[in-house]
Amino acid sequence: MPDTKLGENSNWPLVGNSHIIDFLSKSIVNDKIVGSYIFFGLQDLGKTTVANYFAKSLLCQSKAKFRKGDIVSPCGQCISCQTFARAKKNSSGDGEEDRFEAIHGDFHLLEKGRDKKNISIEQVREFIKDLNLSSFLGSYKVGMIKEADSLSLGAANALLKTLEEPKEKVVIILIAANLESIPATIISRSQVLNFYPVKTDIIYNYLLREHKVSRSLAKNLSKICLGRPALAVKFLKDKDFYKDYTDKVNIFLDFSGQDINERLAGIEKIIRGGASGQEYNKTALKALEIWQGLVRDLLLLDLGHKDLIQHHIVVEELAKQRGKFGLGANGLLRIIRSLEEGKEYLKANVNPKLVLENIAVNI
Repeated sequence: MPDTKLGENSNWPLVGNSHIIDFLSKSIVNDKIVGSYIFFGLQDLGKTTVANYFAKSLLCQSKAKFRKGDIVSPCGQCISCQTFARAKKNSSGDGEEDRFEAIHGDFHLLEKGRDKKNISIEQVREFIKDLNLSSFLGSYKVGMIKEADSLSLGAANALLKTLEEPKEKVVIILIAANLESIPATIISRSQVLNFYPVKTDIIYNYLLREHKVSRSLAKNLSKICLGRPALAVKFLKDKDFYKDYTDKVNIFLDFSGQDINERLAGIEKIIRGGASGQEYNKTALKALEIWQGLVRDLLLLDLGHKDLIQHHIVVEELAKQRGKFGLGANGLLRIIRSLEEGKEYLKANVNPKLVLENIAVNI
């Protein structure tokens, strides 16, 4: 895992992954900015936050940006920086995935429409049209595409044409969790930056230092987030989000002492938490991911590795559950495979409720 000391000592809003800060800062200092970047990694690692900060640094009008060694930061005082500051105040405040209100004339955001499966070709064409306009402040034009791995085939091809003939001082940042879903032709024309999960002790110390939480809470959150610091902060700040997560945890843990009807009632509670369409699918997928983590924890407990479990918040209940399912290591591995199959069914657009019910009945 890359060294994280540099990231901790810089002004960039990133926990860990200092290699990203180092690379982007040196690129700015040496004026070696490329036309396209792909910020790749799991959700809640800080990709969107860093993309915003990188864009702010590029657009900063100060020719003497604040520097701490080789680390570059936007000045925070010029018109461009002040515009970004106002935009940030208008964001939703939900961690890495903040909805960044693009009120900066030289910054353009493209994201998938609510309850849409893909980013459309029409959206990409409008995005490219905006980037082709002259800069308002005579500097860079920066475009950011969130969930770039959801570009439709037509949208990806439209974007590729722009990447093949990049314009000077136009930078496009693609943010993705699944690199395999992005065409190889786009990847080959972009600088790929890998964001890695952050060590638990770094997140633990960050929560103590920056958020002043208790040691027990810092321990629980740093473990449950699985190396994703923005997720730990979201658990801390969004009580409804945290409750929804723990509700899914408890529904699964209750399965071992329930009959089929009670298990199906638990699934009904989960599905009622979703909206419709893609949101409905996401709700089911999140439940399966949480359950996979719980089964892994049971397996780790079975193997005597209590210190490695993710859900330390329910460690006592997990210890009680070890024998309730009547399964050893082989049985737990079978459940993990079943949950993975359920995720594949969801990707194939099988009804989410049926997928969850099938797992609940046959677990």
